[in-house]
Amino acid sequence: MIHAVIMAGGSGTRFWPQSRRTRPKQLLHITGENTMIRATVERILPEAPFQRIMVVTRTLHADEIRNQLPELQPEMVVEEPVGRNTAPCIALAAYKIRKKDPDAVMAVLPADHRIGKEKEFLLSLRTAAEAAAAGDYLVTFGIIPHRAETGYGYIKLGPVEMELRGTRVHRVEEFAEKPDAATAEVYLRSGCYMWNSGMFVWKVSSIIKAIQCHLPDIARALEDILPVLNTPDEPEALKEAYENMQSISVDYGILEQARNVLCIAADLAWNDVGSWSSLTEVWDPDKEGNSIQGEALLLDSRNCIVSSPHKLVTLLGVEDLVVVDTPDAIMVCRRDKAQDVKILREELKKRGYDHLL
Repeated sequence: MIHAVIMAGGSGTRFWPQSRRTRPKQLLHITGENTMIRATVERILPEAPFQRIMVVTRTLHADEIRNQLPELQPEMVVEEPVGRNTAPCIALAAYKIRKKDPDAVMAVLPADHRIGKEKEFLLSLRTAAEAAAAGDYLVTFGIIPHRAETGYGYIKLGPVEMELRGTRVHRVEEFAEKPDAATAEVYLRSGCYMWNSGMFVWKVSSIIKAIQCHLPDIARALEDILPVLNTPDEPEALKEAYENMQSISVDYGILEQARNVLCIAADLAWNDVGSWSSLTEVWDPDKEGNSIQGEALLLDSRNCIVSSPHKLVTLLGVEDLVVVDTPDAIMVCRRDKAQDVKILREELKKRGYDHLL
């Protein structure tokens, strides 16, 4: 059986002014009628019902997640006392699941990604679960690239390890960091480099074995409190365990070191929704390349992104802008600066606008 773990610890700083400390992007209606976390959970339901879905988040966001996902048992919303990146988050979930189901297969999914091809996603998920169950494997999803993207990490496919459901499952030869433009072009033309999606499937026994091997300090910290996991004493024990825990990603801490990593390459219409500029692939642009959510009148304007759910926004004779309206703040920037919105937030904090963050 698949147990799904939804990682919902992100702060969504690049989506200010809509995202705030108490409402990061996974709790917002950015990509459709549902909030991003609700869409992620509903996507996985055909393979993992609510009783086998765990959300790992920060205490600050836990109550709102329980409000948005009332079908989850309250204890299935797990509160990390402090964010320590993805490796501790995944390790905590794995140890908790193992206490209930030692033979479980565990799917790990970010709460804030968009997948347009949900049937293809479920097929890839089933294939990944079969591959993970077939041996001591750590399985990841590689997204078949359709452009030379410099904002994503890449996975280089190695030889085929097995074929399941008509899908080739490759050994991973290399994890590559975000490339420059020239290198991204080489990756695209090669046909063997996939975008790193940050989605994983493995047996809980396999990932715990990998944590013990590559991140022993994290393993020891959680094994010390193993008796109180899934009990009322867990929150207090986690505070102590997390106090000196290493902050590290599962990619860097485990997958880049391991030799048992497999990859399924898939075309899922995937988008990590990393900034306002990424929404051109989510909101259908008009004939002038403008992507709009809410009310807007754009004249002689091209390639703009507008989010205005509260009032009419008008643009005249401009290009390549992002405009976001909220009741208490308006943000305007060039599209090529959308990744730098977090810098703007830092400056607002310095200038005493902490209440808007």
